[in-house]
Amino acid sequence: MGNPKLNHASVRIVDLAASRRFYEGTLGLSLAPRPELGFPGAWYSLGSGQLHLIQSPPLFDDIDPTNPHVAIEVDDLDAMRARLRAAGIAMRDFGGPQIWVLDPDGNTVELCTSAPR
Repeated sequence: MGNPKLNHASVRIVDLAASRRFYEGTLGLSLAPRPELGFPGAWYSLGSGQLHLIQSPPLFDDIDPTNPHVAIEVDDLDAMRARLRAAGIAMRDFGGPQIWVLDPDGNTVELCTSAPR
């Protein structure tokens, strides 16, 4: 896995406007660029990492990228995809710079490259 590092942490929210007032207004966080993902949210810069707010009810019954999750940045995502396939590990893969898997306890883990930033 090379030199993995924390890329971001995410939390599910109910009210994007109220959350933005809190994170931007009260805490003073700086909004970071966010691609269109098909659901509302906001990203904030935190040092070399980010905090991702996701406004969404659960979207999937299995691996749900909108669940609270830890994101681990890897050097070679294609190699990680191959490693997961070889191990028989199910993943949610939209073909972009990130994939999601479940750990043995059902926690969502995102594996990504630095491209989403």
